[in-house]
Amino acid sequence: MNSTRKKDQFEFEKLEVIKRYFSRIYTVLSKEVRDILLKLDVSQKEFKEIMKSLAFLPEEKQKAFLDEIMDKGND
Repeated sequence: MNSTRKKDQFEFEKLEVIKRYFSRIYTVLSKEVRDILLKLDVSQKEFKEIMKSLAFLPEEKQKAFLDEIMDKGND
């Protein structure tokens, strides 16, 4: 059986999860945002949740989000 034939190939682009993944817009965290993140006193689980939240925000909104988290920590 020749795996290069069209009928034998698995068509990843038809999978819904693949379509969703490539349709998202990902934002890279700037050095400044990463430095702020590393200074937060949060658990590893909270850290990962924050990272996931920031991944889809523009840098200005990332900073505003982190400022809000830091302000809540100072209360």
